[in-house]
Amino acid sequence: MKKKNLMYILVLVSALLFIGSCSKTDDTALSGDRGESVAWMNFNEGYKKALAEKKPMVIDFYADWCKWCKVMDTETFSDGEVAKKLKNDYVAIRIHTDTQAHERLKFNNHEFSVQEFSSMMGVQGLPTVVFMDRTGKPITQIPGFLKKDVFLPLLNYITEECYNRNVPFESYMKDDKACQKIKSSGTP
Repeated sequence: MKKKNLMYILVLVSALLFIGSCSKTDDTALSGDRGESVAWMNFNEGYKKALAEKKPMVIDFYADWCKWCKVMDTETFSDGEVAKKLKNDYVAIRIHTDTQAHERLKFNNHEFSVQEFSSMMGVQGLPTVVFMDRTGKPITQIPGFLKKDVFLPLLNYITEECYNRNVPFESYMKDDKACQKIKSSGTP
């Protein structure tokens, strides 16, 4: 009888943990630790806005069931500095790969399903962040959880367009002036 009760308890705890991990979060805004928040847009609206304002885009591919997507929300996107940088210098776009699966995404005068667009952007797992430049050209995609101390320099690296100056991100991480040094010396 003791063994049977233990089994029921284990099943109950497992079910509660599963239900807790599947709970929905508010996707529209994540408050930063200094009052800033990320105002996520859907792809079609965000893409139009980014092109009109000539801003680069951060596209977050995520799902509610994705544990590391939630960790990225609470540890990276909720950070005040990250939220402020995204708000001031980027258009933040979020694509929910499950609930938005029926939507058609308009990109470069073509329409794609979320699955087609995800595949075209090289998304193979979640979370994945895709960066696009001011003209809507994809720069890179980065799979997996990104800590704030990597994500914030990455935002600066993209904003400064260091990728166009052949400055490796690793060099930029060691010296955040590496991009400016190349620009001022006139060498590519």
